[in-house]
Amino acid sequence: MTADHVGAELRRLRKAAGQTQADVARVVGVSRANLTQWEAGRYLPSAENARLLDDHFRAANALLELVEAARSPGPAAAGTLTTGGSLLEVFRRAGAGLAAELIRDENGRAVGWRHNLQKRGAHTTLATAYGISAMVVVGEPYIDLHAVVEDLYAKRSEFGWQGRSEGRRPEVTAAVVGALFDASTILPAEEGLAYLERSLDERSRTRPFLLSAALRTSVRLAPESPLTRRLTDDLLAARLDFDGVLLWGEKKEEGLVAPEPSAAHTARAVVALRELLRSGRGSDEVSDAVEVGTRWLVERVHPDDGVSEDLALPQPGGRPDVRVTIKHFTAAWVLQALAEAPQVPVARLSRALNSLWERYEPSHGLWAWGSGDLPIWMTLDAVTALRAVALAFPAPQFLPPSAAE
Repeated sequence: MTADHVGAELRRLRKAAGQTQADVARVVGVSRANLTQWEAGRYLPSAENARLLDDHFRAANALLELVEAARSPGPAAAGTLTTGGSLLEVFRRAGAGLAAELIRDENGRAVGWRHNLQKRGAHTTLATAYGISAMVVVGEPYIDLHAVVEDLYAKRSEFGWQGRSEGRRPEVTAAVVGALFDASTILPAEEGLAYLERSLDERSRTRPFLLSAALRTSVRLAPESPLTRRLTDDLLAARLDFDGVLLWGEKKEEGLVAPEPSAAHTARAVVALRELLRSGRGSDEVSDAVEVGTRWLVERVHPDDGVSEDLALPQPGGRPDVRVTIKHFTAAWVLQALAEAPQVPVARLSRALNSLWERYEPSHGLWAWGSGDLPIWMTLDAVTALRAVALAFPAPQFLPPSAAE
């Protein structure tokens, strides 16, 4: 049984019901692109989504059984790509896949990566930072990063590093400073902290995503710095009260209507605060926040699928805000948050791992969004999470089903 068989049956059921892909996607609560990928046999729906599809088509669990059979390990057929049975091979493939997508100029000099590795186009500052960090995590010297590092450092501005917009971009600056600090000695810690601090503005204090990204980098550079303390206080203050439980939502602003706790943002915050505790600079309040957030993530029963949010980035000179869509690889961040928790049920860890592997593209050795795009940040998040799990657990079942034989 393969994903192609599942896709064919899903397509048959949909057509028999006289429904469009958009109709079915709306019922299940996914994008039409997700359903397209399932029907094409590129991905398998999660167990939760398979149950929803079964209920919708009244298939009496037939579709769920097909999905489980396709996901179950079995002998590799001729021509089937496997990981070789080790996490090391997964990392090697990821490194080779990223190296193959590295953009070079007309003289063959490496310059960086693009955001979506499936598409053509110029490299970007943020994608290049992600690429450098991912290569450091997988630990393979596939390429000489010296030229890429030099070019990235040269792109600094008064407010750190910028993306496609010219405004302050703390998440871009945090990613670049972290990448440069990991891969070279070109950026002193003091200089990196100064750029990171100048990239922040008052609006950053309302966005857990921005605070978590900045705090992780600040802790790595100088856990004892005033910036680290301020970011810690701001991140703790960014929690919302959900029926007496303090967790992180997408943002904290006045007038929010029925906000909900966010798995992605809570996991990101837990990861950042746990790094602070590991540095020895945490407090009882930080420990309590980590414990509460981790317990909520462990007990959470919803799928660890990807989520998106829209940010409005202010521009200098009174120009209109630039809208940016931020996507979060929730499963990867949940795994990082659970990796150092004192007690994690095996079933909970496996559920997050399964969600992570559902996005894996073995033909590329990289991770893909539901539309089939290959955003470089997904691969960075995935390999970082897998490394954290491998270090934290003695023998976790963290390989995709095709390799766990």
